[in-house]
Amino acid sequence: GSVSVTVDNGDGYTVSGTAGSASVAVADDDDPPAGCGSAAVLAAQARANHDALPNTASNRKERNDWWRAWIALSGTTGTYNTPLTAAEARVLETGDPRWEPYRAALECLEGTPPPVVVPEVSVTAGAGVTEGGDASFTVTASPAPSAPLAVDVTIAQAGDFGAATGSRTVTVGTGGSATVTVGTSDDESDESDGSVSVTVDSGDGYTVSGTQGSASVAVSDDDDPPPADLPEVSVADGSVVEGELGWLSLLEFSVTLSEVSAQDVTVRYVIRSGTAVGGLDYWGGAGQVTIWAGFRSATIGVNVKDDTRREPDETLTVELAGADGAVIADSAGAATGTIIDND
Repeated sequence: GSVSVTVDNGDGYTVSGTAGSASVAVADDDDPPAGCGSAAVLAAQARANHDALPNTASNRKERNDWWRAWIALSGTTGTYNTPLTAAEARVLETGDPRWEPYRAALECLEGTPPPVVVPEVSVTAGAGVTEGGDASFTVTASPAPSAPLAVDVTIAQAGDFGAATGSRTVTVGTGGSATVTVGTSDDESDESDGSVSVTVDSGDGYTVSGTQGSASVAVSDDDDPPPADLPEVSVADGSVVEGELGWLSLLEFSVTLSEVSAQDVTVRYVIRSGTAVGGLDYWGGAGQVTIWAGFRSATIGVNVKDDTRREPDETLTVELAGADGAVIADSAGAATGTIIDND
């Protein structure tokens, strides 16, 4: 700035027409406030923006805004327009990001503190895990806080995976994000797949994102289901009259399931001689029979020979030796076959 002295009119003298006033320049020796050092540069740019716009009706307001910014930032006086204020620059900035540095410089010159920006906190989920793994979440504050920010979250789980649920406080540093890890337990129980979730709670110094305030990580069970209850298979007694169907007659034994199975059931059996002798009275020693899916029974057949001997009725035994897709009934795993003599 400057300091000036002007000679006024008075009695007994006249005032010089060329040297009636003098000024001494006064230089400031203080650093400008932070952020105001670019005011002169911005003033020149504002004037250039004004001059670059054609003087038309459609450009009139924008030209006037840049002109007023030049006035405010340069300290120019004696113009018809008033200086642009920081508040007006904030409004202009919402529609044109070029105004951001001008608004900051005007706030600095006016001594207006910048508006307080409250971070918005969100949470995102990592990849799914298998029980026993750690579920990972990222809590983010935007913009990043100027100092560490304490954020309250709630941890929950869908299912029973041993996660430590409940409230927890997460500190988001000035980098803008923090990781939340939630451990799960690997048990031996077969159970449905589930999830672990983190929800950002309301707190001081931040707002909660309306779209990313909660996130979930899928947790997969790794245990096999218990084996399904298998049906029981049993065999019933049978009888035949020798010669009933000619030289060979079929002695049949019914093999039955306790309930219909959705899969084929294969039953292995052994024929053991009693009073009837294999190769003499009947043929057959071992074999297998299949009960098809959706059915409950099948038949074991033993070929019985017709002889000419007069003899008492004879017997043999069928024992179930094993089964695929069923268990052999304790009380009906063997059956007696009777050959009735016809002589």
